[in-house]
Amino acid sequence: MNKPFGQVFWSVVAAGITLILLALIGINGLERVRAKTFTISATGSAVKSIRSDLAVWTFEVAYSGYDDYKNLYTKIKPVPQQIEAFLQTQGIDPKQLQLGPVNITNNLEEKTIDCPTADNDCLSVVVEKIKLRQKTISRIKYTVSRIFTLESTSVDKVMRASNSYDALFDKGILIGNSSLKLLYTKLAELRLELVKLASEDAYARADLIAKPTGRHITMIEDGRLGVFQINAKNDPSVEDLGNFDTTSLEKDVKAIVTGTYRVE
Repeated sequence: MNKPFGQVFWSVVAAGITLILLALIGINGLERVRAKTFTISATGSAVKSIRSDLAVWTFEVAYSGYDDYKNLYTKIKPVPQQIEAFLQTQGIDPKQLQLGPVNITNNLEEKTIDCPTADNDCLSVVVEKIKLRQKTISRIKYTVSRIFTLESTSVDKVMRASNSYDALFDKGILIGNSSLKLLYTKLAELRLELVKLASEDAYARADLIAKPTGRHITMIEDGRLGVFQINAKNDPSVEDLGNFDTTSLEKDVKAIVTGTYRVE
């Protein structure tokens, strides 16, 4: 037999009330669990001093003049051999020297001059109500240049050579646009090491905060790695996008890690 409508209705109502009570109990229990969950944030750092192990010296030799560019090319042609000989005197293997192509540029220069009376190739002009006879002289200035790059692990020798190239002046070789970069080739491995050390430092700091309260760290909830700062040794400067020093022989590499830890 079918149950009376009233009995079915009140059974449904009772079931609904039960579900609502269970949901409220569950929410209340969840809130209690959340209330017992605490976190601590701590920032750790790690610094390691390094010495540059690669030197890259780039410089240019150029000759300019108004004569035929072929004469300028003749002047620059023996320069590589002369620079290689100079490097040998500095104890550097000349095979490490990389030669760029010879570049030739030209620039048209024009100059207006007053004409002598006997010069018939002039134009008559009026400047501030004064009648003048002038003409324009045009000439082409040529520049022949070559870029040289020395890349060597003999850092000290390259540094000395980059400060002694005035010895080439006596040979008519003028070094221009000189740039010396001092680099460290094992940064990839060093970064991993510093991240590990900075993470351990952040954890230790958080643990020191938790212990006096009788609590302990159970897990990490969030971690953030800051940008690396590569500065000259003992230089504490910090940049939002990180520093990357290429001018100092001795450098400090710093990593920063911020961790958020759950404590109980």
